[in-house]
Amino acid sequence: MYKINYIHFIYMDKVVTIAANWKMNPSTIDDAIHLIRHIVESSKNVPINVKIIVFVPFSYIHPISKILQNTNIFIGAQDCYTEISGAYTGAVSVPMLKSLGCSYILAGHSERRQIFNDTNQIINTKVKLILKSELKCILCIGENRDEYEGGLNKEICYKQLSECLLDCNEEQLGKVIIAYEPIWAIGTGLNATPEIMEDVIISIRNWIKYTYSENAAEKICIQYGGSVNPENIYDVLNQPNVNGVLVGGASLDSEKFSKIIHYQ
Repeated sequence: MYKINYIHFIYMDKVVTIAANWKMNPSTIDDAIHLIRHIVESSKNVPINVKIIVFVPFSYIHPISKILQNTNIFIGAQDCYTEISGAYTGAVSVPMLKSLGCSYILAGHSERRQIFNDTNQIINTKVKLILKSELKCILCIGENRDEYEGGLNKEICYKQLSECLLDCNEEQLGKVIIAYEPIWAIGTGLNATPEIMEDVIISIRNWIKYTYSENAAEKICIQYGGSVNPENIYDVLNQPNVNGVLVGGASLDSEKFSKIIHYQ
């Protein structure tokens, strides 16, 4: 669909964004507080070029945001609703999340797509609401195993980017982080090789160049997510075009997460 000439953008002393997605964990607020305190302690001496974001369940945002005040860790929400208010029982809006201290909101995570049936159009509505509220967004994209084995990984990413970022201008794009998460590597123990992730992320960066500008392509942060752990973190972040990681299971273990944020 897209004919893109590949250009490699090499980053020297790049800023690395490491985000933790706790998903529906841990089971109690006491456990959540215990975990975040350990993360805060281990983050005190991280390198200056490492940025940390923690995406916690809705119910834990307020107490954890208080703990994170005056630290170097940002707090984010794992999702939001497509309306800002109204009769939507059980929904949580962007203004609510902003009022609790969230700086970031995830959109388009594969579990939201697969389990909760979030389409690209729904995700696009969420992305625009997040950006309109002057918050930042991590937009997750990625292919499933059949699509990968069929050689459609890049085509799927292009489609998700074009539909999820529809009507978002270049200024708004400056508040977006792209997280490439091949679905077949999430929670499976499988991991895309450094060569695979670098190749796909280069193609994403070139899509940004083609659709927006070379300047936008150079500046945008692109993460990798999918069974990231202390054993593979260095190889992942050693790829020139990978600007960070979105960590799932390993972020629930303070010792493992400490090793990840101290990967250097």
